[in-house]
Amino acid sequence: MEFMLDTTKLSLIEKYMKVVPIQGITSTPSIIKREGKIDFFTHMKKTLELIGPERTLHMQVPAKNSEGMIADANTIWQEIDPTVYVKIPTTEAGFVAINYLKSQQRDCRITATAVYTKMQAFLALESKADYIAVYSNRSENIGVNPFDIIHSARKYVDSNHLKTKIMASSIKNVSQVTEAIDHGAHAVTFAPEILVSSFKLASVKQAVDEFTADWVDLYGEEWI
Repeated sequence: MEFMLDTTKLSLIEKYMKVVPIQGITSTPSIIKREGKIDFFTHMKKTLELIGPERTLHMQVPAKNSEGMIADANTIWQEIDPTVYVKIPTTEAGFVAINYLKSQQRDCRITATAVYTKMQAFLALESKADYIAVYSNRSENIGVNPFDIIHSARKYVDSNHLKTKIMASSIKNVSQVTEAIDHGAHAVTFAPEILVSSFKLASVKQAVDEFTADWVDLYGEEWI
């Protein structure tokens, strides 16, 4: 299982890599916008340097037509690093771009995004995307069950012996993380705030406080 963070804030990435085994960082223009108008290439190079070669970086193309997506992908690989997983949406134009890029550079790294249906998932798998990102919360908001898509996509991967990984994205709560994992996702990506909320169970805090208080009653110090 790969746990990834939806953020480009370097301080948060550095902090939570020490807390949990983060395996990657994902970003979109909307995520980047939260940081303001940053020096894009410099900042993303710093992000890649911070996470190191053992983790993955996934970056969304902003273009909407296939020519622009192809150009954006090549610019990311040239200006940042060829190891970046370029996120391309599973629209008609997106599939044109994915198939073209894979035909020209078989080892190029692509994450197919904005997956809302099984059909999109299956086509992205056959297009040899390295990851497919199933939108969880956004799907639920329109009455689509994203976990059914994840489950079917995982069965498709396993039965056809594909190397593509299923990523659950657009996650807004801890329940969606665990549901995605239960239904076979290889990876989940979520905002740092969701990770923080998973640690804030009142019962856990109560148990820890009681243990510490009992130790202090016995020995007068919180540490052994």
